[in-house]
Amino acid sequence: MLSPFGERIKRARQDIARFRNEFVAALADQVFIVYATPGGKTESFCKKVLGWGKPLLTFNSPSNAALLASGARPFTSLDAFISERS
Repeated sequence: MLSPFGERIKRARQDIARFRNEFVAALADQVFIVYATPGGKTESFCKKVLGWGKPLLTFNSPSNAALLASGARPFTSLDAFISERS
C-alpha cells in the first residue's frame, strides 16, 4: 500500500482525503472521474489535475458537461484508455 501518511493517521478527515487524492493523482498517468458536481470539491480537484497537464477522462454525458468544457476528455472505451497509456 502506498500512503503519504504514517501510522499516526487513524481516520480520514477532509484535509487528509484531499491530500491523499492529490498525491495519488500526481503519481497517475491519467485520472478518471465518473462525475463531479458543478462547483463542487471534486470539480475543483479535476481543474487542479487539468492544470497539471494530466489527462482527465470522464463519461461523455450531459451530466459531465462542465468537466468536459473544462478540458476533460470523454471516455470512449477501456481499449482506448489502455492504448493511451502505451
